[in-house]
Amino acid sequence: MLDRLPRLSALRSNPPRNPTIGASLGPVRGALSALAEGSGRSLLVACSGGADSVATLGLLVLLERSEGLTLSVGHVDHGLRPESADEAELVRALAEGLGLPCFVERAELARGPGLPARARAARRGALEAMAEQAGADAIVLAHTATDQAETMLMHATRGAGLVGLAAMPVLDGPWLRPVLDLTRMQTRELAELLELPFVDDPTNEDREQLRTWLRHEVLRPLRATNPRVEVLMAGLAREARDAQEAVEVWAMREVDSRRTSLEPGSESWTLDEFDALPRAIRMRVMRRLCELAGADLSRLHRRTVAAMEQACVDVSEATRAGRGAPRPAPRRWQLHPGREVIVDKNGVRYQSTAGLGSDDAR
Repeated sequence: MLDRLPRLSALRSNPPRNPTIGASLGPVRGALSALAEGSGRSLLVACSGGADSVATLGLLVLLERSEGLTLSVGHVDHGLRPESADEAELVRALAEGLGLPCFVERAELARGPGLPARARAARRGALEAMAEQAGADAIVLAHTATDQAETMLMHATRGAGLVGLAAMPVLDGPWLRPVLDLTRMQTRELAELLELPFVDDPTNEDREQLRTWLRHEVLRPLRATNPRVEVLMAGLAREARDAQEAVEVWAMREVDSRRTSLEPGSESWTLDEFDALPRAIRMRVMRRLCELAGADLSRLHRRTVAAMEQACVDVSEATRAGRGAPRPAPRRWQLHPGREVIVDKNGVRYQSTAGLGSDDAR
């Protein structure tokens, strides 16, 4: 593996002529176009030493001159495996061979459950600090179409809605993902064609992890029926993101159009007006009302929003039943001290609850 290092300098002076490599540069150029016009093109490339990130680094080096890129390399060592120190050294040697600045940091994980999530949070924090040190305008992540498909399957098994099924964006704040159109098999082939050294993470074979189990037990059989399944699933995830963004824009406009003053808190709908909206929009409007009422959206469960939307339907049906029918009880959700969302015969709204009780605090 390390015997490839002396040849790294030739990647710029004498790049390989290969149609597979050439075809892969197009999607990367397209991703780079997502960077704001006039913004800097200094990129910190997050590199674990695996084939995905090594291939991504190699492709960016090939585009360095034509795209006006300034590259640096960042590696985060979690110290979770005996091999991690060797991987850090490999990344250092790779960056040195390519003539690029390299930043390596040992990240301490926060205590608590969910090791992958804690490692991801520590890694992102470390990369943001490296980017600031390097003066980088964006941080490159080597997520692939395979990662998109795996993430989509993971969220589907947990009952995710449209938001959970939506694809990772090419550009999300400082995070740039230029190889989302390539599969993991393709990035591995590219790393080999570019003659770049890489390592295989043994945890990728640990089927105790849901992602890894889905990779081997679900995606692999699906790939046997259609070799393009990851690309097709990634395309479906992009369509889900497009739909989610459209729903979000519609819902935001709906909420804004109901505001009768400059201050939030004046938004309201009659039951008929709320019923006239498609259910997907009603759900997003409810979520937006919860946000305006001070709810922590990271803790707001989809089931809670669905229950609120269903309450609107129930109260509306009871109200329409007319005389003789039981009077619908108001429903209230106190989502933040002093604020609540209310559903009653007058419609849907949220208001200050100073001095009021809550019939249905959640």
